[in-house]
Amino acid sequence: MVLFLKSAHQQLESFTAIELFYIAIAVFTTIILALIMAMLVIMLGKKRLVNRQKLLQAQLKLWLVSIILQEPETSKVTFDIPESIARIVQGGFARRVLLEELVQLKNNLSGQSGDNLQQLYQQLRLDRLSAQYMRSNRWYFKAKGIQELAAMRQTAYQEEIYALTQHSDAMVRMEAQIAMVYLHGYQGLAFFDHLEYPLNEWHQIKLLQLLASQPIPSPDMIKGWLISKNASVIQFALKLIREQHASQFQQDVIACLSHPDELVRSQAIACLGEIPSAPAALALRTHYTSENSKTLQHHILAELMKTGTSHDLPFLQQLRISPDEGVRFAVEKTIRYLQEQV
Repeated sequence: MVLFLKSAHQQLESFTAIELFYIAIAVFTTIILALIMAMLVIMLGKKRLVNRQKLLQAQLKLWLVSIILQEPETSKVTFDIPESIARIVQGGFARRVLLEELVQLKNNLSGQSGDNLQQLYQQLRLDRLSAQYMRSNRWYFKAKGIQELAAMRQTAYQEEIYALTQHSDAMVRMEAQIAMVYLHGYQGLAFFDHLEYPLNEWHQIKLLQLLASQPIPSPDMIKGWLISKNASVIQFALKLIREQHASQFQQDVIACLSHPDELVRSQAIACLGEIPSAPAALALRTHYTSENSKTLQHHILAELMKTGTSHDLPFLQQLRISPDEGVRFAVEKTIRYLQEQV
């Protein structure tokens, strides 16, 4: 072994600097060419996969359109599957393509057409594939599976979906929570009772959109959310009251003005602006002097334009001498607006 190493060392020493340079260039060139070849192989593989997917989509679309247009006489029906289609959807890749097509169409259709797609989804047992995604260890597969099961209204999996509403991954958690509301409306928000993670702004908006056409079912439910330990749940409840102009919760909203979380107080101020009344205006005036945030003080003045009356003018006129130029500007704007309403 020692003799071999000595021999190798002697051979290396026998090379001139220029020869070593050429050897290095040859090695690097080989590596670069190998990388280029690997990239070409990957790109060609992806291109073949895309072309195969497009071909499958074209073959499936015409058949799916015929399913959509059918009007079954009963709610329980088995759709005919042509032999050519049956052969295609036996493969795993084809079933995944079919699943994506079904979900995409279902998201854009309702009524009988949507029901037909849901029935076909169940007939082909594609729920098993969606459930497999949901049970994956990868968050993006989990989120995908939850979305599919919710879109196809697979309530048989609701317990598994509910368990994921407290998942550590934000995207999985959000998809599970949205799915529960999509499936059960207000009752799907039962996870609020034990919610450990905050609801981000986009998530709250999405949940509000799902509930927009549904009246508040229970005052006790909303009042329970307004005293939640999770500040984002309180914010959501206040936004819901604001959007539905639910004046019956006015005193509960006023109580939120003293909440330690600034975002909660901000939502309470905005909410009172959408419930025009003398008590709402009085609460805003009273809270103004105790509010430590200048931003929220400006917010109060803006909301007084919505809920205030001429009775609030004396309070506003006192603020004209404020050393804060921004406050003085906001006060003048509010005073002018209220005077015009008299």
